[in-house]
Amino acid sequence: MAQLHSIIGSILRDIIAAQHEANLYSCSLSESYGKEGKTRDFQLPGVIISDMELELKYGVNSSEENRDHFNLKLGKTRAFIREICHGCAKIALLSSVATVLDKDTTRPIEQKSFFVNVRNNSDVNRQFLTFLSRNMSNAFNGSIKDIVNQDTGELLTDKVCEKIMTTLKKKFYYDTDLDGLFEGSDGEALRNRLITEVTTLIQAKITFDAQDENFKSKRSFPQLDVAITSDELMKLPEEAIHSFKLKFSPTACTITTLDDENWLEDFEMKTQTI
Repeated sequence: MAQLHSIIGSILRDIIAAQHEANLYSCSLSESYGKEGKTRDFQLPGVIISDMELELKYGVNSSEENRDHFNLKLGKTRAFIREICHGCAKIALLSSVATVLDKDTTRPIEQKSFFVNVRNNSDVNRQFLTFLSRNMSNAFNGSIKDIVNQDTGELLTDKVCEKIMTTLKKKFYYDTDLDGLFEGSDGEALRNRLITEVTTLIQAKITFDAQDENFKSKRSFPQLDVAITSDELMKLPEEAIHSFKLKFSPTACTITTLDDENWLEDFEMKTQTI
């Protein structure tokens, strides 16, 4: 026995996988053609799956009670992550500026020029805040499902915090423009202090904001056990056999809209002057 939704889903996945493999093979051929001067401008052989119609015959063996299906609320999750990233960028910036300028006494003020500008120059503050926020959000592209508990729908706050802190380390605390500030044992201690303080604050914010949120929806559907093989269908009366027509029309679409790459490049911190 098999369930109807599993069969249809398997057919659709196989069609998409076939197009994907054809695309990859065509790309691999482009490299081979490019190596030979005489074939460099040849058109690549390729295949496009156009409109396709399939007819599936099946017989219903039994109908079970409704089963609950849980689906991830992608739109809600993405919107929540964007808000979290913006808030965490603010926290990281405020905390780091306060620690470097108000609490640290080991480093000369000349090495803190970027932090002085962030505090005193609203344009620099806004631009760097946007830079951090967008890089944080970009880090979740393609991995939204990995940060939600598939059973409960709750946000995996540790994973969200880990991704955000990884971005902060790469784009902020370990940026080579700040090597002068963080050089030596005193500088390394300052950097570790910033990371520890910000990690604690960000983990607390994510946990608080996500405590009453759920990112999965529940729907109930009847489950049909069906017969699809020729041997199974031969045992059924003709009136018990049904047909399901499936039309497949590939459509090009943008799954995820990425941020402007200009906002994801390194932020120039080294040339900041007081």
